[in-house]
Amino acid sequence: MAVVIELAAANSNVTRLRRLQRRRAARELEGRIVVEGVQAVSDALRARRVESIFLRAGDDRDAAVSLGPVDTSTPVYTLDAKTFDAIATTVSPQGAMAVVIWQPASIDEVAFDRGPAIVLDGVADPGNVGTIVRVADAAGACAVFAGPQTVDVSAPKVVRSAAGSLLRVPVVTSFAAAEAIRELRARSVRCVGAVARGGVPYDDFDWSVPVALVMGNEAHGIDDAIGAVLDGEVHIGMAPGAESLNVAVACAVLAFEIRRRRTKGSA
Repeated sequence: MAVVIELAAANSNVTRLRRLQRRRAARELEGRIVVEGVQAVSDALRARRVESIFLRAGDDRDAAVSLGPVDTSTPVYTLDAKTFDAIATTVSPQGAMAVVIWQPASIDEVAFDRGPAIVLDGVADPGNVGTIVRVADAAGACAVFAGPQTVDVSAPKVVRSAAGSLLRVPVVTSFAAAEAIRELRARSVRCVGAVARGGVPYDDFDWSVPVALVMGNEAHGIDDAIGAVLDGEVHIGMAPGAESLNVAVACAVLAFEIRRRRTKGSA
């Protein structure tokens, strides 16, 4: 590992780390996010995205061993426990954080033949958005579209919930949901909304074509104006008395059904 440098709380590197954690504008300006925890930092190291590493004094030796090899050109710092814990967003922070290179993807970078796209229409909970990015990674989705009505995908809780998948899945933030649907349809991608009621059962739908799943807000679902321009709607049948599924859970059910169908069809 590179030489470990102890930093004071007022050091400019610490000030920058704190700013990246707290301010979306800073993350957007620099094209950097902060990941927390040994596993998340290890994932970022494997992806060759780490710019600098911060270890918690007292835990630094164990964390350094767990991280494994770190390029000698990557700065590694230690912070006193009080400063580290104040910057971390977890209740019981692990002993490592890192500043990581990350920027939203362009729609032109997305390979739509790879798997379904996922379009988020006003998903508000950071944990749900992060979990959906993680689902997209596991199910082989080609991209997640998370425009301005959806919570900031670079926010610490989203990054934490995505568990490294944010570094592997293209996330397009430049379009509102309606604009994303227009762009996708122009590329012959069929846009299908997930609804609590109506539409067709998801297991009766033809998922063989290029498709985008449109997932709505936790409380209100898909906006009516967007629903009017969709190519179809599907629902997940539930036991009597059940109201609806969490949006991230519903997304997982649908995304893995698409993966199952396509894997079965190519076997």
